[in-house]
Amino acid sequence: MKRQIVLLIFLGSQWWACQNPGSTSGSTDLDATELREELLKVFEQNRLMGMSVLVIAKGNIAWEGTYGLADSSRQIPVRDNTIYRIASISKSLTATALLQLWEQGKVDLNADVSQYLGWPLRHPGFPQDTISLLHLLNHRSGIRDGNGYREFSRDMIEQKLDIRELFLPEGAYFSEDMFSEAAPGNFFSYTNSTWGVIASIIEKVSGERFDVYCRKNIFAPLGIEASFNVLDIQNLDRLAVLYRFRDGKWVAQADDYKGKAPESRVDDSYQLGRNGLIFGPQGSLRSSAKDLATFALMLMNGGEWQGNRILKKETIDLMTSNQWSYNGGNGDTWSDFFLSYGLGIHRTTNRDSSDIIFPDRKMLGHPGIAYGLLSDLYFDPVSQSGIVFITNGSKEGYGYGRKTTFYQVEEDVFETVFPILKKMEK
Repeated sequence: MKRQIVLLIFLGSQWWACQNPGSTSGSTDLDATELREELLKVFEQNRLMGMSVLVIAKGNIAWEGTYGLADSSRQIPVRDNTIYRIASISKSLTATALLQLWEQGKVDLNADVSQYLGWPLRHPGFPQDTISLLHLLNHRSGIRDGNGYREFSRDMIEQKLDIRELFLPEGAYFSEDMFSEAAPGNFFSYTNSTWGVIASIIEKVSGERFDVYCRKNIFAPLGIEASFNVLDIQNLDRLAVLYRFRDGKWVAQADDYKGKAPESRVDDSYQLGRNGLIFGPQGSLRSSAKDLATFALMLMNGGEWQGNRILKKETIDLMTSNQWSYNGGNGDTWSDFFLSYGLGIHRTTNRDSSDIIFPDRKMLGHPGIAYGLLSDLYFDPVSQSGIVFITNGSKEGYGYGRKTTFYQVEEDVFETVFPILKKMEK
């Protein structure tokens, strides 16, 4: 399986799209025009609903372009300030929150997470082995996203569920397939459910709701509007609707609020640490492309942004270091996509026909895919370069790349940006 089951390809009788380059900037007008036009071809060939692409060069945002529609029913174009539900890139921000608390001495990355949760989290097949925060951050806990996770996610808001109901063998949502055959620490198995455990621990040790903690300690200091709570977005008309193309038409899958605020996912009865999964620490961050670029620039700048320190440089070095690498049998790589991983950070290795973004440099960051959205945030601290790519839907679905283990539309974007980035770096 490659990151997710590939979306089915749906063919319709008529295709339309609104090309809206928006504001762009570049090292020269010629470079900006060339990149804008070439990415328009990518947008059209992949039959996308909307698209944002941002390029970082020499430690600065060098170019940004937007295309298509954020909301087709109201004909709202994608703009520079369009906000997306960016899927699994969220994990890098969640990891940042936990590592802040580690810097403060409030958590031990190697300790048994049960001591923070207040209930025993154990692998049923290896009850004598502890599960640590380090295991959770680099997907080596022995936990998988089984049938229980899907059912729990469906019911957790309405029934105000406690996350222990998912992981304890006697829990109402526990399923045998929530755990792999490997002991904690021995096997890489990419998961989403474990990030609800991380968010619950963040609440327990910080004394604040997960979304509030991140807003106060990450997003506000960075000066960005990103949030794990959609109600924090001041203008919901900026929020992109996520689409899939089915039965000859675009069908909204998520964030189709039509400018009106939804009901809160929690009420005053919510107890800290009960279920951090409710805020989507694994994939529900809303952010613009520029906000994601600011986060990447902070990481490349040693953890500081405009006088505000988010993380220590030593912590970023740990976060981005190789915490797991594939040796031929110690993980599920999703068809050679995940070959190296840090703490909430995907590390590309540039292996032939595999995890290549730009051929002359290895990158750090994270991808995302959910509800028709596809996203990428990757950067290279050595060259001080990076790329953000987000689309809110494709009429063709997302097929495998011909040359790499990224999807074809990602591969097309990377190949288009690379030669222009090289010009920007001269």
